[in-house]
Amino acid sequence: MAPSAGPYAVRFSGYGFRLDEEAARVLRTVPDFDAREEPAVAEDFLRAHAESWSDALASAGAGPGEYDVRIDPHQRRALLCRSRDGEVVFEAEI
Repeated sequence: MAPSAGPYAVRFSGYGFRLDEEAARVLRTVPDFDAREEPAVAEDFLRAHAESWSDALASAGAGPGEYDVRIDPHQRRALLCRSRDGEVVFEAEI
């Protein structure tokens, strides 16, 4: 298997979302994503959610900045964490 190009990142309206290689591997264990290969699954996942996550974070009062995306495969949720301190700021269904 070829090495991955991660971490994967996308920006939208001042919000940056980063999915590292481990999170991309976890994402691939979730049904609906398991048949897809990296980097397409990670890149498409981030692009598909960046706008709604940006809107949700802004509505919750979280300012623009960098957010790490962690994946909880059991609850099918993405956890958006501030990159600077790792605090979970928002949870979203995937």
